[in-house]
Amino acid sequence: MSRQRYVWKAVDQNGSIQHGVSTGDGISEVQTNLRKEGYFPVFVKSTLNWKNLFFSTRANFKWGSFARRLATLLEAGIPLLQALEMMTFHEKKLTPEQEQWIIVKDRVESGSDLSEALALLNPAPNSFVHSMIKAGEYTGTLGKVLSEVADELDQEHVYQQKIKAALAYPLLLFSAVILVLYVLSVWILPMYEKLFLSMGGTELPFLTKVIFAGSQKLPFLLWSVLIFVGGGLLVLRFTSPDRWKTRLRNMLGRVPLIGRVLRLRDLVQFSRMLGRLLSAGIPLLEALRLTAGTLRSPEMQELTNRLVLNVRQGKRMAPLLRASGTFPKEGAEMIGVAEEAGQLDRMLHYVTQMFRRELEEQLDRLTRMIEPALILFLAGLIGIVAGGV
Repeated sequence: MSRQRYVWKAVDQNGSIQHGVSTGDGISEVQTNLRKEGYFPVFVKSTLNWKNLFFSTRANFKWGSFARRLATLLEAGIPLLQALEMMTFHEKKLTPEQEQWIIVKDRVESGSDLSEALALLNPAPNSFVHSMIKAGEYTGTLGKVLSEVADELDQEHVYQQKIKAALAYPLLLFSAVILVLYVLSVWILPMYEKLFLSMGGTELPFLTKVIFAGSQKLPFLLWSVLIFVGGGLLVLRFTSPDRWKTRLRNMLGRVPLIGRVLRLRDLVQFSRMLGRLLSAGIPLLEALRLTAGTLRSPEMQELTNRLVLNVRQGKRMAPLLRASGTFPKEGAEMIGVAEEAGQLDRMLHYVTQMFRRELEEQLDRLTRMIEPALILFLAGLIGIVAGGV
């Protein structure tokens, strides 16, 4: 199991209150390490909780909100340290999140860069947010860069919500199918079976026997599948929080239409991240390295790593993108033109829009196919039961 992060408050040898974040296998280990360093622990609290486990998808939304508030304060001319203090004490009750922000403020006050101090938070910023903030510090445009980060994360959050909304109705229909199967097998069909057996004297039709036999095993089968799948996901979530999504994505990637949607999403993420990083003034080689760390698909990660090698050798990206078979040729041609014109960041913005439109079309097609299929399956199921009983 991976080591956890713990937020702590302690008194040093001078009697001053210190804050920090440490990793360890338990609270006792962190307390022991603090005492060895000359601190007297006041409290040690794990940053891992059920909200972090099951609602980590809100991390982008939280970082977008933070970036927007801090950018507004900085662009208004408020110094960074004062802005962080205003963000830390905007509520009367001290929450665990505010305790972490106090640590960030203390680190910045002691001379650390904001990008270094933010790495102590949980959830920590992803490589995109961290790199953009670092670029803003380097160029002296932290407020402007934070505003761009907020725009990007807000757009990503809205787009993820659109995807969830598009899949909500098919998931609702699928849940209805499972519920109908369970109700039929637990209450309706056993009642008819008892009625037919009480009549006696007449042998039941073959279809009726099959339906009654299936209804006896179906509840156990449904619960077994639910426990197996749910338990497996929980085990992966607790033991390998960074790998369980990759495994699930690899399984879904083998499904034809769903795999296409996932590949388009990776293409959108690649072009969007790379374009934003280049616009922030980050060199192409470093931007490619950072982009590779944000991708979910092993194929896109491998392609991006090969691009890093090509760029390091002074080669252009377009030839490798054309020959990869992973990146669409139309997008590769557009990037080739942009490399010749020196407008790669602007062209990547247009490429992102192109991939995003295609992704929306694929999602719409997927939902249009799933909905009638589930409705027909549900109607056929009810028809078979009605005909057999």
